[in-house]
Amino acid sequence: MFSKELYQKYLRTTNLGRDFNYHSRTNSTNEDAWKFTKNGSTHGLLVLTDKQTAGKGRRQNKWVSTPGKSLTFSFILHSKLELEKMGLLPLLMGISIVKGITAATAIQTGLKWPNDIMLKDKKMGGILIESKQSQNGLKVVVGVGLNINESSQDIPSILRDNAISLAMFSGQIHSREQILSTILNEFEALYNNQMDFIISLWTDYCIHQDQAVSFHSEKGKQQGIFQGISSLGHAEILINGETQTFPSGVVIL
Repeated sequence: MFSKELYQKYLRTTNLGRDFNYHSRTNSTNEDAWKFTKNGSTHGLLVLTDKQTAGKGRRQNKWVSTPGKSLTFSFILHSKLELEKMGLLPLLMGISIVKGITAATAIQTGLKWPNDIMLKDKKMGGILIESKQSQNGLKVVVGVGLNINESSQDIPSILRDNAISLAMFSGQIHSREQILSTILNEFEALYNNQMDFIISLWTDYCIHQDQAVSFHSEKGKQQGIFQGISSLGHAEILINGETQTFPSGVVIL
C-alpha cells in the first residue's frame, strides 16, 4: 500500500504533486488525468495507482505494471511551451527520473531516445506524454511507468530478456514514495528554471550517444550513428554519410 504521508515527507515542490489523487485500481492513470482536466484541474495534479489494468505505452503498446511494486502515475501540466517544443517534455521527464532515482537510491540509470528509462541495457521504465489544445491553452498529461520492486517472476516471460527493475538490479526493496517525490522535485526545478539546458542534460544520460543503432521510423528500418538530438528534441542520425532528423521513431540497440 502506497503511503501518502511518506510521499509528502519527501516532496519539496511548490505545485507538482501537491494535489494528489490515489486509486488502488484503475484502467489508466493518463485516462484518469484527462477526466480531471475537464473539471478545471490544477496545474501539477497527480494521479497514482497501485494497480493499472489497461496501461498505455507509445505506438499503441500496453504498459504492464505489478500491483504494489511498480510506480504508475500521471500528472497534468498547463503548459506554456510552444507546440513545436513538445518534443522536449519526454526528455525533461527522462532526466528527472534518472536524477530522482539516483537521489533516492544511488542507482545510476540511463536514457534511450525518446522515452525509455534503461538499466544494464534493459528497460525499467517508460514515458507517455499526451497533449490537447483547449481554449485556455495547451493541456498536457505526463504518464510514467517504472519497475521498482518487481522480481523476475513478476515480469511477463515474453519481456524478461529486455526488462528489469531496481530491485532486480540491487537485490533490495526501495521506497516507491521517496522515488516518486524526488522525481517530481527534479521535474519541477528543471521545468521552471532549466529548460534551456535540457538538450545537454539529456545527452549526458543517453546510453547510445555516438553509437551505431537500428532505427525504425515511418521510412522503415535503417542503420546509422546516433549523433544527438535537435533543439526540438528530434533524433539526429547519421545515415550513409548524411545527418537525418526524425521527430519520432524507435531506437534499437
